[in-house]
Amino acid sequence: MNIDINKCDLNQDYFHFTNKKNINSILNNGLIPQIGTASKIVNDRPNVSISKGGKGIIGIINSFLNKLSEELKISQIPEEYKKYFKEIDDFNLDNPISLEDSCKAMIRKLQDEVYFRVLPTEKQLEQARIPAFSEFDINIPTSISKNQIDIVTDSDNKVLSAYDVARYVYDRAKNLEPIRHRHGKFFYMFEMEREKSNDIETENKEKNYHKNDKESNKEDDYER
Repeated sequence: MNIDINKCDLNQDYFHFTNKKNINSILNNGLIPQIGTASKIVNDRPNVSISKGGKGIIGIINSFLNKLSEELKISQIPEEYKKYFKEIDDFNLDNPISLEDSCKAMIRKLQDEVYFRVLPTEKQLEQARIPAFSEFDINIPTSISKNQIDIVTDSDNKVLSAYDVARYVYDRAKNLEPIRHRHGKFFYMFEMEREKSNDIETENKEKNYHKNDKESNKEDDYER
């Protein structure tokens, strides 16, 4: 039922991401073909979408970033996604969605989701359709039994968010130039976030420096 992410095979295992609210239903009923919000964005048919390995996880996230930042307008953001675009005030605009806003929204969305490790049968894989945007993403038109799925956890058996899983994959692929070149937006998403964190850390250090400097001057004034 649970699988430690460190025991997952990032070359051969299959994964499925979903909102945290679906965990109990999936553990009880398995995965049922449907057209979710993510599938609607890429005009997909009812299916169970699974990604093969770390490349699949990278590819599917990158494909949604491409769709959001290059094809959709602000007015076309799906209703279920709007809560993740906190920087946008007016969703009636026909302006393009910036890559930065798309990345921030994707990070928030991934934090709301989890990953399952999926063990499809050979027959299910034979029936699968592979979309053009990622040869590592596989759409299965039939249900997948609850006995074929495990929720991804850390080594302490704590369920990881989809963001945690994506970050784990990022850390292992960030120096692989061919993958970076092909899926640049995925890597930009994490590196943009890191740069922002570094900027905040630098800003806080500067504030502390100036604060300490002022306190030091006060002490000097007192001594004089």
